[in-house]
Amino acid sequence: MTKSRHEFGFDEPHPRHGRVPIDECFEYAQMILRDVVLPIQFSFFEWSSSSSSLVPDGYINCNSVEWIHNLCTLSIDRQKVKPYHYHDMIAVYRDALERLSTAHHNATTKVVDDERMDTLLQMMEKCVDALEHEWDDDENHDGCGRPPPLPAVLCHMDLQPQNLTFWHDRGIDENNANDHIHVSQHCSVASVMDFEEAAYADPRFEVLLICRKVLANLEMAEELWKSYAIRVKMETTWDVGPIEPWLRLETVHSLLTLLLQANDLLGGGRNPWETKPDLIAKIDRERKRLVNMNWSFCSIKDG
Repeated sequence: MTKSRHEFGFDEPHPRHGRVPIDECFEYAQMILRDVVLPIQFSFFEWSSSSSSLVPDGYINCNSVEWIHNLCTLSIDRQKVKPYHYHDMIAVYRDALERLSTAHHNATTKVVDDERMDTLLQMMEKCVDALEHEWDDDENHDGCGRPPPLPAVLCHMDLQPQNLTFWHDRGIDENNANDHIHVSQHCSVASVMDFEEAAYADPRFEVLLICRKVLANLEMAEELWKSYAIRVKMETTWDVGPIEPWLRLETVHSLLTLLLQANDLLGGGRNPWETKPDLIAKIDRERKRLVNMNWSFCSIKDG
């Protein structure tokens, strides 16, 4: 592990503990997909295809990794639990924009100057409108205005190393001083912890966050998404669809989170969330990601 690595989508070092080194992050992501994501999701897919209204107790097996499905004892009732899907997030974002607009016009102390914030709020309105129509003309599913449907699953939403424990799958060579190092290609996941951010949601949210929180660049993200799509197609015949709309959704989410934190609208924490130059730099970085993903209306004058 390292506490400084290059964040997905830009070239600045990210000083967070628990990051995976760039030369291992794709193998790590593949391990998480194999040992955690697919076993859990396939069990929910099987459940969704069955006539039972409750998650079954017992074991599931995927890639020789056996999981005790304790979460099933929660007896989640599909009729009472509403999962989060792509377009549910749009309603959340519209509410966030309304709160931001109210806070901005009522604030006595400005974290971001009026002209810049007005421009950002107008841009975010366009972003949310664009998300709402993201799938209208997609050829993969006849322009139905929604991503290809997948059943909801349990999503952990934060499968970074600090929330997992691992086991070494080869014997230690006492003559090799470096043999004890647990690199990704020689490890498997032993347990998953810290489910405080977990959600019952579209399974692609889980893979999307691995792409953004773990992987180092767009090429890795596209390759992992393709690998995931192939596995789902083989097991279920269901279509996962392209990654690009999900990346735009997550970037809008990140922008709104930064703006909410800056205005102390997330309940607690420092206000402002961080220094003004750092905040503006992060907002501009996320905005430029959207420009690079063909949303030219996000290209506003810096200043």
